[in-house]
Amino acid sequence: MSNTQENFSTNNHEYGHTTDREIEVELASPWNRISAYIINNLLLTLAAFIGTILSLIFVKFVLRSESEDIEVLSLIICISISLLIYAIFQSIQMSKTGQSFGKRLMGIKVIGIDGQNPGFVGTVLLREGVFNIIAKIISVTFVAIFVQLFNFPGIATKLLFAYLLPFICLIMLFRKKTNQRTLQDYLARTIVIKAEK
Repeated sequence: MSNTQENFSTNNHEYGHTTDREIEVELASPWNRISAYIINNLLLTLAAFIGTILSLIFVKFVLRSESEDIEVLSLIICISISLLIYAIFQSIQMSKTGQSFGKRLMGIKVIGIDGQNPGFVGTVLLREGVFNIIAKIISVTFVAIFVQLFNFPGIATKLLFAYLLPFICLIMLFRKKTNQRTLQDYLARTIVIKAEK
């Protein structure tokens, strides 16, 4: 067995399966996962940029307006629509294949700890939606505590706690003992592996 291949066991008592099974998978490398994350964020930025361009075109050539209020409203609507379209396509891909655009390009995918596709609930709702909500709540709570009670500087504290959970997840990517599972993986009961070609 190569260094990157692991036997990943599922436990029938903890996860409600009728039989124990062991799945041999090749874990996605931390660098592939980091690269996929960067690609997804670049694509998100590109979607926002496209929305900005569409807004400028719409205001100048369709509405032919000089009003700042109209420009701002158009910008918000166009960026929101671009980001929504991006999010819908990402969600569909992740639900069907366990792969975001970045993961697909890097040849990796998310599977459930039972070896199955976790679908919309596992890959989108829990790993992305619920995790980001929890991260935001933790960040806001700690910022409020440290700024209000201990008089920490506001901007530095916000930056620290905004990146605390992502930093913890980054460290977890390199832990072989836990199959390189991050907080998101534990929340959604998933693991990220190399996709079959």
